[in-house]
Amino acid sequence: MTTLSSDQLLAIHAATQKLLPDAINFLTELVRIDTRNPPGNNYRKIVELIGNKLQSFGYDVKYVLLTPEETDELAPHGEKLERINVIGVLPPSASSTSGKIIHFNGHVDVVHEGDISRWNFDPFGGEVKNGKIYGRGVSDMKGGIAAQIYAIETLSAAGLKLRGTIEQSAVVDEESTGIRNAGMGYLVEKGYITKEKTTAVIITEPLNSGNVCCGHRGTIWGDIIFYGKSSHGSMPALGVNAVQNCAKFITIATEELSVLHETKRDPKVIPVEAQKASLAFTVIQGGTNTNSVPDICKVSFDRRLVPGESLDQARSEIHSILQRLASEDSNFKYKYEERYAVEPVWVDPEQPLSCIIRNAIQTVTGIESGVVCSPGSDDQRFVVQGAGLEACIIYGPGNIKNVHCYDEELSLEDLRIAIEVMAIGTAELVGLE
Repeated sequence: MTTLSSDQLLAIHAATQKLLPDAINFLTELVRIDTRNPPGNNYRKIVELIGNKLQSFGYDVKYVLLTPEETDELAPHGEKLERINVIGVLPPSASSTSGKIIHFNGHVDVVHEGDISRWNFDPFGGEVKNGKIYGRGVSDMKGGIAAQIYAIETLSAAGLKLRGTIEQSAVVDEESTGIRNAGMGYLVEKGYITKEKTTAVIITEPLNSGNVCCGHRGTIWGDIIFYGKSSHGSMPALGVNAVQNCAKFITIATEELSVLHETKRDPKVIPVEAQKASLAFTVIQGGTNTNSVPDICKVSFDRRLVPGESLDQARSEIHSILQRLASEDSNFKYKYEERYAVEPVWVDPEQPLSCIIRNAIQTVTGIESGVVCSPGSDDQRFVVQGAGLEACIIYGPGNIKNVHCYDEELSLEDLRIAIEVMAIGTAELVGLE
């Protein structure tokens, strides 16, 4: 359990309660800035809001602006809008230091709101009602950014002095993924986070405030293009129908791989519907007019891997079916392409970072922490796979089932719990005077 004294825990709890209204107001400000990605609206406006807040709390603030050339390369979807991240550094407040550096991270971009008529609240209003705050990105993950900042301010308000350095970053372009990106991936590439310098990283994505998330599923996004031969629709035998070849592959792949994927499960993945490996065919494009046999058809797919699988294994499953069909039919011609691929991530749930946050959850809630895996990929991959830093977990407010949806919401009590948990966890991680 915690090594903090009862007086220290009471001071943290009281400070959390006192600062919660300010944290809610700050979160409302964040939600009211439209940061939809693509293309990446208002990035400078929101990172400057965060930077100003960090400065007011005593951080040294740096804005990390990509060059136009870097933006073109890392954010081709971004309509040449600038990509800018912010980092705040808070030096130790204690007279003696532990030398530890804890880095908190969140992304500022949000997905589109969809059909506005299906919202009961303004998606960019940040309205508070019945103990919840509503808006696009309030859980994913502007609530996490507010929580991570106010967790550290809670310790200051409680009169506690930290023996380690705190870093806070708010980054762009998590929602648009990418093998590389202009946000967390860029910070890792530029050496802002390294396994030599950084003690631990906490990314405040919404995997439920009672859980520590130690990894995420892997992903392949790709396209398979099928080639045929065009002919008049009244004489299909003179052509080779690319749509039919595509449909044949989809049918066989779905039938065979769905059985295989039933055997590939990870009970740590939440929600339960995402616990098995999966292959979804998501977009089909083929044909130009009703009376012509199509000579080209493209299908897009989304393959999700559970920890324990590898990208090579997942690719082999798809290629084996394509190659078999091509060997059986000389007119079955195709090209396989990938747009995004990332291996599953899983770090040791028994490492000190994870155990400290798990204990803090139990201290605050009285309930044993869950250890879970995220259903989708996130910026943890850049830290673990890019920087080689295993001490990186996901912890933040919000329910994973309540993201990318209409009337996205965050419980104010969940926000409070996350602030208090991260305050206690930080005190344990870097030490107090």
